[in-house]
Amino acid sequence: MPECPTHPGADAVDTCTRCGRFFCLPERFQLEGRSYCGECGAREDVDWLGHRYRRLEGKRSGFAWFMLPLGLALLGGLLIVLTPGARWQDRLIGLALVIYGAASIGFFTGKPWGRRGLVVGSLAASVALIVGVEAYWGALVSVPMFLLTAAAWQDVRSQLFYRQPVSRLALYAHFHREGSNPLAVSASRLSLLSFFVPGLCLVTLVMGALALSRVDMKAVPPVGNLSAALAAIVVSLLTSAIWVSALLGPLLPGH
Repeated sequence: MPECPTHPGADAVDTCTRCGRFFCLPERFQLEGRSYCGECGAREDVDWLGHRYRRLEGKRSGFAWFMLPLGLALLGGLLIVLTPGARWQDRLIGLALVIYGAASIGFFTGKPWGRRGLVVGSLAASVALIVGVEAYWGALVSVPMFLLTAAAWQDVRSQLFYRQPVSRLALYAHFHREGSNPLAVSASRLSLLSFFVPGLCLVTLVMGALALSRVDMKAVPPVGNLSAALAAIVVSLLTSAIWVSALLGPLLPGH
């Protein structure tokens, strides 16, 4: 192997997949079984996924913003704790709500204890509700709290907010679910509401058509979610037919 052209005196170990030049071991950038020189490895079109998600590190996720009003509301448990003559079981429930509320606010601010506190708060609330109410209703209320905590822990955006390591496979899955052609994702979700909101089907039909026209899996990054765009169009056409039939049906002869 010849010398590395970027670092004279250092032996080259391979050639770059993109530009073909030699590079040394410290300069090597490996991605999905391919080796690149340092210059090509830093290009966004080579590692578009890494560039995209590195920009989100330290930025609040949707879960973080949801946790702020939830935490403020749960701090109202202090009123139960401080109520004169309250049962000890009720005070226990109030204290557990305060713990979960404080952890929720800590989660919003990005404090490490806030993330761990959600687990502690979930356990405390479960015990307090089961002891203070009864096992059935306590468990019934506790399950959504545990699910919320688990979702906040596993959410990719929340992990990036806390600068936790996220596997490339998880980043790919999140991108293709949420980041690739977001118009298609929004259109498919809104189209379900068009069953209940007159006229919304026309908006989601246009959104779905625009999203469909943007699909390009060869682009960098790829623009996908073809199925979501098609689903939005199909559901929008279906709800359009339903609303037209419901509104114009009574005006037709024979009604």
